Amino acid sequence: MNKLRLTQALLVALTTLVVASCGDDQSAGNSEVAAAASDFCSEHQIAESQCPFCNADLVETLGFCAGHGVPEAFCYQCNADLVPAFKAVGDWCAGHDRPESQCYICNPELAPGQADAATTDTGHGDDLPRRQRPPVLSCATQSLTVRLASADIAAEAGLEFSTVVSRPITKTIETNAEVVFDGNRYARLSTQVAGFVVGVHKDLGDHVDPGEALATITSTHLGAAKASFLQAEAAVDLWQKNYAREADLLDRGVSLERDLVEAETRLAKSRIAQAEAEQALLSLGVSPAQIQNIRLSGDTSASYQVVASMSGLVVGRDIAVGEAADPAKSLFTIADISRMWALVDIHESDLRAVAVGQPVVLQVDGLPGETFGGHLTWVSSQLDPQTRTLPARAEFDNSHGLLRAHMFAQARIAVRDRQPALVVPVEAVQWEGCRNVVFVKKSATEYEPRKVHLGLATGTVYEVLSGVSAGEEI
Repeated sequence: MNKLRLTQALLVALTTLVVASCGDDQSAGNSEVAAAASDFCSEHQIAESQCPFCNADLVETLGFCAGHGVPEAFCYQCNADLVPAFKAVGDWCAGHDRPESQCYICNPELAPGQADAATTDTGHGDDLPRRQRPPVLSCATQSLTVRLASADIAAEAGLEFSTVVSRPITKTIETNAEVVFDGNRYARLSTQVAGFVVGVHKDLGDHVDPGEALATITSTHLGAAKASFLQAEAAVDLWQKNYAREADLLDRGVSLERDLVEAETRLAKSRIAQAEAEQALLSLGVSPAQIQNIRLSGDTSASYQVVASMSGLVVGRDIAVGEAADPAKSLFTIADISRMWALVDIHESDLRAVAVGQPVVLQVDGLPGETFGGHLTWVSSQLDPQTRTLPARAEFDNSHGLLRAHMFAQARIAVRDRQPALVVPVEAVQWEGCRNVVFVKKSATEYEPRKVHLGLATGTVYEVLSGVSAGEEI
């Protein structure tokens, strides 16, 4: 019998001993009451009203025992009075002190079904890892005590012991990733006025600075807008002079006040027209400095330049001399590649472990032997409806320029990085049917089943969030 099977056997035997030892007084009392009752079933040595062998309706009436994975009517662990009944019908495994029909030590094929039923009927989700399943609240296992007949039993069963300790643990999550440009250092540029391309000044891979010309476009709309602006400027100048003349004539008494009011009104209207014409140029992408140059030079050409809005490399070009330029079409793409992003997909079962700021190590498929260090900067608040994964994003320094957009990679996220935690060996934790438990050694013959709330699993140990204390022997 291997160690796992032996441990399972001990768990069953210990639980049976607990129920038997703790329920001796109550069972004796129940037996006395049953013996005195008129409905006592002498064939099965149990009260007639409790006998599932005589009353098949009890199975449906009492339902399922969520704690032990069997019908309540046949749960000998909850009702010790059933033990004589099982023995009376010959359904008893003497080697493991439990009904043969419930002995998954002798019949391993029974265990998976019982485990599935226990989690499904209680609604705790058998799709969860065992360490994440919540306990059944009605389970009273923790209030019991296991007492062995002698200290030799533990040695004969091959039990091993370990001390609950606090130690730094590291836990990583591995997931697929794709390298992309940093969205905060990335720009798609287009013309703000329709026209035709007459010159292209930058190509793919060129480095550009803010304000540097990328292409030249000719646009009749721009030429008309410049002319309208110059016309509005001239009107303002004209009415400013006319207003000054009317004011002087009124002061000398050779003009009427209404002529001055009309001149003032015309001046105000011309200034409004000037502001509208200037705003039209700004909306076409003409800078204030360029507008000042138009004002001074009287330029009415239809020439327009597409300029860089940031410093970076030209990583996209979709423009050629002679073709039409449309505001809805991207002409150039600029990216600052000194920092890059990696988009990762977190499995649904790991989502509660990830958080912004956690360290990430990236290994790129196309760069064997190279690793890149970064950290999570964003974790989505919703799952991808198609993949059922949680999108997240990590940021990496790329001053060396090795990372390229759309590279595929593997990301290792350190969800716990050498942080101290109470740990117990994985083998020490048992799923009792309704909760995760460890057996705390109180003496050579006495053990206390203790409910534990588990955290991270590192492969060899479980983090214990509650249930045991450092120094306890399990």
